[in-house]
Amino acid sequence: MTDTDIKTSIYRFKREALGWSREHAAEQLGMSDDKLERIENGKQRPNPQDVLIMSDVYKAPELCNYYCSKDCEIGQQYVPEVPDAELPRIILRLLNSVYDVQDIEKILVKITADDTIDDSEVESLAHAQYTLEQLSIMIEALQLCVERKIDNGEISKKLYDAAYEKASKKK
Repeated sequence: MTDTDIKTSIYRFKREALGWSREHAAEQLGMSDDKLERIENGKQRPNPQDVLIMSDVYKAPELCNYYCSKDCEIGQQYVPEVPDAELPRIILRLLNSVYDVQDIEKILVKITADDTIDDSEVESLAHAQYTLEQLSIMIEALQLCVERKIDNGEISKKLYDAAYEKASKKK
């Protein structure tokens, strides 16, 4: 499937995964059938509010990342696409990224110690930035996975929020 196929069908795919008709989904989303059809067929780009509503109603938080990384002109430049993966795969990739980051601290200190980045340091800097970006993507993947599990009732939102609040106060 090409990006174009995905772009024109991801919103329809998420609706159909719920077993909903377009008419039912449009009613739940508070939009017209015609507008939803245009969005699903790639004839109209959804606005951010449409995507937030679809993400919430369809219980598909990954739609927000998809929209930002694929449909938003600013996001296409600054928001990486986060892989849709299961928790064990995310954890393995996250831990691999953490392992890779351990060497980056020394590289960054060495590069910036003299307040300049000379030509011989550019490759190391690019490698460091790429490695950190991979870590960031895996952190975002974990966040999406947790949000999906909360939306699906696999994790209690109330318990998670309380535990998160407690963890944030420890810092």
